[in-house]
Amino acid sequence: MKLDDPQHYYAERDVAHTAQGDIHAGVPFVHATMFSPEFEAAGARKRPGAADPDQAVVTSHHGLGVVLHYTCGITAQPPGTRGYAHEFRLLAPIVSLRTLKAWGMKNNELRKLRDGYALQGFMYLPQVEPMLLDDEDEGHDEYGGHAAALIYRPATVSQALLDHAPRITRLTADATRILDAALIQTYTPNNFDWNALAQPDLSDSWAGPQ
Repeated sequence: MKLDDPQHYYAERDVAHTAQGDIHAGVPFVHATMFSPEFEAAGARKRPGAADPDQAVVTSHHGLGVVLHYTCGITAQPPGTRGYAHEFRLLAPIVSLRTLKAWGMKNNELRKLRDGYALQGFMYLPQVEPMLLDDEDEGHDEYGGHAAALIYRPATVSQALLDHAPRITRLTADATRILDAALIQTYTPNNFDWNALAQPDLSDSWAGPQ
């Protein structure tokens, strides 16, 4: 699931509130963990992990995040409905493919992501302004300039925190439909072509339909 032109992924929209597809910088992604040295990944779909302390709530990643939903049902709030259903948003971290490789992801899955194949739990994202992650000093390789949202590894983030984390850009309508398709593929037994999904609500729904 990938758009042909990287420039078609991101755009500014006149939406006052936090909306699906917003991309924020400086988001802490935390999880609760307990050390289990006997665990060995054996499933068909292995996911990158990291060394954990014995028992703690740790910040596993700090960086860019994309808003997966801003209501309880992971759907757009009806146009004209004011306010949030609750104070929390669900965000997925965005990391470069180079980072995923460093975390242990295999080359065959990284290449599938880079080339636009649907990969359960991930959404491909290009690194174009203003969504740049790679350091130019690192040189060039086959994964440079590519990134992914880790749909399988979201975090609940309060709106108060997002109000202090700069929103750098938003997904376009087509990119949001790809995000919806990735959510469906990750959390349900269904799988839809993003082209078959309805157009997302890109209006400022608090002010009414536009």
